[in-house]
Amino acid sequence: MSQLQQYFLQSATLNDQVIPREWINSVLYIEKTALTGPLLRLEVRDATGSIVDEYKAAYGAKLVVETGDPTGDRKTVKETFFVTSAPAQGDVVQITAILDALKTIKTPTSAAKLFSNRQPRDILKDFAGSLTVEADTFKKAGTYHLNMGEKPSLVLSQIAADHGALVWIARGKFYVKEMARLIKTKAAMVYESNNPSAQYTISRSEHINQDFAATQDSQYRFVGYSETDGYVETGDASLPVRYVSDADMSTLRNMQQVLVPKLDIEVSGNTDITAGMVIGIQIHRYDQKNQVDESLPKNFIVERVAHYEDRISYITRMILGVPYIE
Repeated sequence: MSQLQQYFLQSATLNDQVIPREWINSVLYIEKTALTGPLLRLEVRDATGSIVDEYKAAYGAKLVVETGDPTGDRKTVKETFFVTSAPAQGDVVQITAILDALKTIKTPTSAAKLFSNRQPRDILKDFAGSLTVEADTFKKAGTYHLNMGEKPSLVLSQIAADHGALVWIARGKFYVKEMARLIKTKAAMVYESNNPSAQYTISRSEHINQDFAATQDSQYRFVGYSETDGYVETGDASLPVRYVSDADMSTLRNMQQVLVPKLDIEVSGNTDITAGMVIGIQIHRYDQKNQVDESLPKNFIVERVAHYEDRISYITRMILGVPYIE
């Protein structure tokens, strides 16, 4: 059993030097179902100036953190982050970092590369490094070109969009999952509100009624040109036209798919919750029968999750979404 009994962050080293756990005032760890996370922010009390002077907290520093397993009974996750900033305010240093693997795919490439007739899984493997690839198998392979000076993340995001999928990194894995298929998987856990006997309870919830803002980039009539079939299109005739280079009908339909955020919930800290997880939700109404609110879907995809821990508490906040399919 682990000797560390912290809620979320078990240990951290900066440039291979251990940061004493009691120096860390707070931890914010964010995962997203997009290639914009994971992100990490540590607030470290540095009364003697050691973090800046001896540990060399600055842009480019290497930060290795071990998270999860608050009871010491399960495995932890160890990840390496690239420090992007470390400003000092008084005796507190705020260290902000991105996952090393994320920095790699966000760095413009020095050479062009062609991916010809490849499954998304195979393309991800070229950028995964030490990450384990977990990907769906799609009906159609694709051909993509990574130009010199272009960020690989842009091509990978386009690959996901063409397949109606999400692409993200979390807990040592590189994922590409079809949204329509993912939402149908069994919920990892079910959170309930207004039910004291529930195994997992919601502390706070808020409906996100911003469907138009989330779907506006897909509100087009996508049109492609085929040498054999001429112009092919999908989408309502009332929508504006957007011409694309792909004339495959399934790809055009996939371009209309997007993950729409529906709920913003806060729960007691749960280290198991990760981006891309399917979560069940039951909202019990305040009426005599205590009926379940059926205006919401039963299952949601965790679009993003934030784990926040300070000296006295640990909370998990999630943005939950469902696929929008025209």
